[in-house]
Amino acid sequence: MAIDAALEARIHKALAECEDEARSSVMTKHFGNRGPTHQECSESVGVDSHGRHMTRAMQLGIEQHDEALQCAQEKLQELKPDGFSISPRYHLDFRTGKVQYLSPDQVKAQLDSGRSAELRGSLEPDIVIHTGSPLQIQRVFDFKFPCVNDGRPAWREYPRGHPHQDLTQKQAYESVLKARAFRVIPRWGVLE
Repeated sequence: MAIDAALEARIHKALAECEDEARSSVMTKHFGNRGPTHQECSESVGVDSHGRHMTRAMQLGIEQHDEALQCAQEKLQELKPDGFSISPRYHLDFRTGKVQYLSPDQVKAQLDSGRSAELRGSLEPDIVIHTGSPLQIQRVFDFKFPCVNDGRPAWREYPRGHPHQDLTQKQAYESVLKARAFRVIPRWGVLE
């Protein structure tokens, strides 16, 4: 099914609602009726499953993403059944320029067999809207959850040494996946 203006507006509204609900739920659970301070956001809360330092901002972001993605799954199933993927993984073969969709089972098999290096440079947007085939992409969405409410978060830029270095996530998504990419931000809604 193609995306007409009415369907696109309903998708944007649904994702913005999921973003706002997830932020409110997680922040209320941790902070009651107030938001976190810059100091609280930068506090260390331990290490992640890879042994990397984790801040409270990272922890809150993970919790908010989990809630928003679950909500998006439910809402998109009503709006565009079989026409979306949650956290899909795409790999660009830089030699041939071909893009490969990696199923969750393929990703799990690579991780379980210690071949995570093969995933380096793959793209994993939060949500992809497609025709029913994950390689026929129509729109890309990424949830952005700033820890402190001090503006609109920018697209993350890939660091030196990364296969997509010097590109933002938006630039990489649009270049590789050949579809418009949007940020979904609490209280701001869907933005390019």
